[in-house]
Amino acid sequence: MKSFSLYLHIPFCLHKCPYCDFNTYAVSRIPEEEYVNALLAELDAASMQERWRGRQLSSIYFGGGTPSLFCVASIERIIQSACSLFELHPLAEVTLEANPGAVDHDYLRGLRQVGVNRLSLGAQSFHLETLKVLGRLHEPAHVTLAVENAHQVGITDINIDLIHGVPSQSVEMVERDLKIALKLAPTHISAYGLTIEKGTPFYGAVRRGALVLPGESTLVEMFQLVNSTLAGAGFIHYEISNFARFGKFARHNLSYWEGRDYLGLGAGAHSFWRDPARAFHGERWSNFALPNRYIEETSATGMAVAWRDELSREALMFEFFFLGLRKRDGISLNEFQKGFGLTFEEAYPQTSTILLDQEFLQMKNGRLSLTEKGLLVADSVIENFVEVECSTPRPKPYETASLQPVGGKIAVGGGRE
Repeated sequence: MKSFSLYLHIPFCLHKCPYCDFNTYAVSRIPEEEYVNALLAELDAASMQERWRGRQLSSIYFGGGTPSLFCVASIERIIQSACSLFELHPLAEVTLEANPGAVDHDYLRGLRQVGVNRLSLGAQSFHLETLKVLGRLHEPAHVTLAVENAHQVGITDINIDLIHGVPSQSVEMVERDLKIALKLAPTHISAYGLTIEKGTPFYGAVRRGALVLPGESTLVEMFQLVNSTLAGAGFIHYEISNFARFGKFARHNLSYWEGRDYLGLGAGAHSFWRDPARAFHGERWSNFALPNRYIEETSATGMAVAWRDELSREALMFEFFFLGLRKRDGISLNEFQKGFGLTFEEAYPQTSTILLDQEFLQMKNGRLSLTEKGLLVADSVIENFVEVECSTPRPKPYETASLQPVGGKIAVGGGRE
C-alpha cells in the first residue's frame, strides 16, 4: 500500500503573533499531558481504520503553534506510538517546528535521541526591529545559538523561516537577513511574503493606517532578491516560497503539493485521503478547532471530526493545479490525463490558451509550470482553475487585470514552512 504522512498540530503558544491566523492559542497553562493523551487516542483509532491500517509512514511533522513547548518525553511518547502502530520508512523525515528562543542544547539533544531528525526554526528576521513589528519574542542571537546547538547534537537538516514584506522593512534589510541565514548553513530556507489575513490584529492595523506595507514595486524587488540570492548560493527554488540544497526538499510538504494522503491529528488539524477504489473520489476533513473540545471528543471516542467533505472530480482537479503549480517544476500533464481522463486542453480550453499565450504558464517536457512572470501573481493565475470548463457550457470571463500583483500577496505564504 502507498505510504502517507502524519501531521500533529500543537496549537499552544506563549504569545500569539499579530499576523498569525493559524489555529493557535496563547495560554497561561498548557494542558500537555491531556493533549498528548488525546493525540495518542486519535492515533490509535486511526490505525484501526482500513484507509490507514498497515500503511507505511513517510514523514512525521510536529507543527503549531509552538511544538517546542512540549517536553521531550511528550514528543517521544507520540513518536513511539506512531512507530508501534505504523511502519516508519527507514528514511522517514521527522520534523519539529521550534521558536529559536525556546530550545537549548539539552532539549535538542533529547529530540535527536527520540527520533527527530529535522528542525524548522521560525527565525522570520535577523533584525530586532522587524521581530518587534512581527510580535516575535526571540532575538536574532537565539537563532544562531539554536542552529549551533542543533548541529552539535547531530540535527543537521535545518529549515529557517524568513518573512519579507513587513512594515518598515527595506530591501537592504531583506538582503541582510538572507546573508545571515546563509552563514548558518541551513539545508532549507522558507521565505514567505507577509500576507495580511482578515481577523488578525495586523488586518485591523493596516485598514486603520497604523501599519503601512511596503509598496508593490518594493514587494516585487524583495521577492526577486530572495530568489536570485538563494539561487546564487546554490539553493534550488523548488516551490513558490521554499528553497533547499540538493536532496533536502521538505518531503512532508511535498506530500501536500503532490496530492498524497496525509493524516492530521490535533485541534483543527486537516486530513486528506483519496479513495484508491474509486477513480474520482477523495475526502478531506478537519478536527474541532478548540483544544478543550478536541480533548473531550477524542478522549471519549478517539475521534474529533468537526466536518468532512467528499471531493468530486472537479474539486480534485482544482487541487491538482492549486497545489501542483506551487512547485517550480509544476505538474505532469500525462499524470493529469491518467488521473482524470481528460487532457489539460480539454478540461480548460480557454484557460490553457490565455495563460499560455500571455506567458503566465509554460509547457516544457510534458509539464505545465508557472513562468517567472506567472510566479509573481501565482494566486491569481491558479484561481483560474476553479471551474472545469469542459462541463460549463457558457464561456468564463477573463480579465488580464485580474492577473496583476495585488498588495502583499505576491506569493502564497505568511505562515510557517
